Amino acid sequence: MLDSLQTDPIAFTIPIGDGFPIYWYGILITIGIALGVWWAAREVVRRGGDEDTFYTGVLIVVISGYVFARIWYVLQEVIAGRGDQYQTLLDVINIRQGGANILGGFIGAALLGIWYIRRKRLNFWNYADVAGPALLLAQAIGRWGNFINQELYGPPTELPWGILIDPANRIAEYRGLPAATRFHPTFLYESLWLFAGFILLVFLNRRFREQWKPGTLFALFLIWWGGGRTWIELFRPDQPAFGDSLVTYSMVLAFLLALAGVYLLLALYDRLPEGFPGSQRRRRRVRKPRPRRE
Repeated sequence: MLDSLQTDPIAFTIPIGDGFPIYWYGILITIGIALGVWWAAREVVRRGGDEDTFYTGVLIVVISGYVFARIWYVLQEVIAGRGDQYQTLLDVINIRQGGANILGGFIGAALLGIWYIRRKRLNFWNYADVAGPALLLAQAIGRWGNFINQELYGPPTELPWGILIDPANRIAEYRGLPAATRFHPTFLYESLWLFAGFILLVFLNRRFREQWKPGTLFALFLIWWGGGRTWIELFRPDQPAFGDSLVTYSMVLAFLLALAGVYLLLALYDRLPEGFPGSQRRRRRVRKPRPRRE
């Protein structure tokens, strides 16, 4: 049972002042990022890139990703009417008070990554192809930090793999349920989906690296990641939604990312409909017959 794996969210405490706790959540995210970067660095070298330039870019992307992830999380809370706890700049940047949103972080990291790549005059699509699978691996590992924190769970369930959540860690609508109530392990659904996506993309990359156009792997990443997050949002009752519907803000953003992946894939291989924005197909001019002179 997953319940037997639950542990104290604090891994250890550094004896500074009153004690500075180090959480398993941060440790697992760090491990995930390190492994993702390790794989990506090897792939960059295989594609003829420079490893030192890549690591400099990683530092910029990771920092900007965390900043934008936090900003997007706070913004969603404010839009949903739950922003009373964010009164000062310190409240906004304190990532231990609330959380972060990976989709917002991805957009922020992508923007800074594009800026860095253009400044260094690098091949954008080579780095984008590398970033996709690396992100899947990093997030798949980091999701287990949500399990230790008893967060990222879904609605009540009687399925055998349901997990126990302490009443103190439940959202308001579930606190009155019996202590033995089990909930969908949403973190597990997403982690397995991400691991599967990483394995699939790595396999496809090895098999078709030389045949595929640059950007293909990134397009597939967007489709897999965005599509998966779209259905996983159905198991996220804690997310701000549009009114009383099941459609959350993150669901819409994830679906748009998946559509962007489909669009990119079609554009790369010139499969967009004629006249569609980005289509490389040219309309054939139909010549009108010249009138005969008599």
